[in-house]
Amino acid sequence: MALTTRLDESAVRGAVAALAAALGDDNVITSAGELLDYRDPYDYKGSDEHTGAAVVTPESVEDVQEIVRIANAFRVPLWTFGQGRNYAYGGPAPRVKGSIQLSLRKMNRVLHVDDDLAYAVVEPGVRFQDLYEHLRAGGYRLWPSVPDLGWGSVVGNTLDSGRGYTKYGDHPSTQCGMEVVLASGELLRTGMGGLSGSKVSHLARESYGPNHAGLFFQSNFGIVTKMGVWLMRAPEVYVSGWATWSDDQLVPGIIDALRELMFDGIITNQPQLSFGGPSESGREPGQSGWMVRFALYGREPVVEAQFALVHEALSRTGDGVQVGRRDFRGEDERCGATTHDDRVQGGVPGLELLEMFKQDNGEDAGHLDLSALGPLDGADVLASIKLRRELYDRHGLPYSAGIILLQRCALHISPIVFDTRDEQATRASYAAHNAMVEDLAKAGYPIYRTNIQSMDVVADQFDFGDHAQRRLNEGLKDLLDPNGILSPGKQGIWPARMRGGTR
Repeated sequence: MALTTRLDESAVRGAVAALAAALGDDNVITSAGELLDYRDPYDYKGSDEHTGAAVVTPESVEDVQEIVRIANAFRVPLWTFGQGRNYAYGGPAPRVKGSIQLSLRKMNRVLHVDDDLAYAVVEPGVRFQDLYEHLRAGGYRLWPSVPDLGWGSVVGNTLDSGRGYTKYGDHPSTQCGMEVVLASGELLRTGMGGLSGSKVSHLARESYGPNHAGLFFQSNFGIVTKMGVWLMRAPEVYVSGWATWSDDQLVPGIIDALRELMFDGIITNQPQLSFGGPSESGREPGQSGWMVRFALYGREPVVEAQFALVHEALSRTGDGVQVGRRDFRGEDERCGATTHDDRVQGGVPGLELLEMFKQDNGEDAGHLDLSALGPLDGADVLASIKLRRELYDRHGLPYSAGIILLQRCALHISPIVFDTRDEQATRASYAAHNAMVEDLAKAGYPIYRTNIQSMDVVADQFDFGDHAQRRLNEGLKDLLDPNGILSPGKQGIWPARMRGGTR
């Protein structure tokens, strides 16, 4: 596919000037030094391939609408992000060089919390840390679900199909009711929010007629400025459990046992299977091998009965399986947890994993996540592990992984680590990642999200019906955003004026 992404620099300068006049100089960043903070931190040092011309920082919905109006007038693309902290996938960097980066970090208010109905309404600049602290300060009986790093946007992570580790860890399913600025500048409320004064905007996922919420997940069809998020009631007790073993051949039995425990409603969170060195939960220094972590929540007698069932099911999968636990009270500050595994399963955000990564790999290390879905079938999970090892060996890379167990799928995430000071090594890592994307697709394992430099490669793999999904996305893009101003190239969705050539 040939792309036409060269921008009219005079139009960009005109748009930047208009934005400064409309929003004030304090809300438009143009200095080269400050713009360095908005590049892809895991591209090689000195790369300017994915850099913006300016960053604009709205403080209100009306500001966003004005920004969209100006972008349309000058036909200049915007690249939107909430916090831009998802470094393994590109951070805040734009797909098209010279775009104006639209940072929603200043729109950071928790607008409403309902303690009885267990939900919050947040702006896109609200971080998981912010939501957690707001809930603690207000004395609410509620836990958020959090990913491994707590500095990201709740809205941004949810829209990118992010995951956490509590019983509400399927973040896309916790969304209920969005407010969206469309490319036209119109303001849309999805679902039951389409009724002015609706009492159930953030309580009912249904809509009268088509439900448009899905249009704004991993897309460039609108800018979400508000979202309802369902929260978990703080449990009486929380058990952070784990099992460890060393033999690969035990993996299928463990996976199948966990799946059935999840189907039975005994384990209600999203467990994680990992392979590597010592773990803060179950392995001692010098040990390596497999570990799965899981969590149980609820009334104490119920949790005790559930743990007994889990212990029995996992222990009988084979010799060498060790099962352990730590216990917490749901109302305790930070649920009493001190380690990363215990904290994220208890809805407590932090940055421990980032610090561990830097300690192990150095301050200048970057990484890409190879994130694919497969069936939650024990034999298939082991087969996918063997395939990954073969692919990593082929590219001379060490294999490690975290496999999140959804109820019917296994989300297999394996990193590729490199030194961002070394341009050749960085480029080789991106090339290896893209080659493995294609190999996994041939084996039936689709990538569920990816970094900005791989979005077209991943989109190319969705080839059914001569890429029918992509053609539908492009038709929607051209209808909803005829000037192609919103995040062109996101998830491989390009506006007509930038597609160019033929496929």
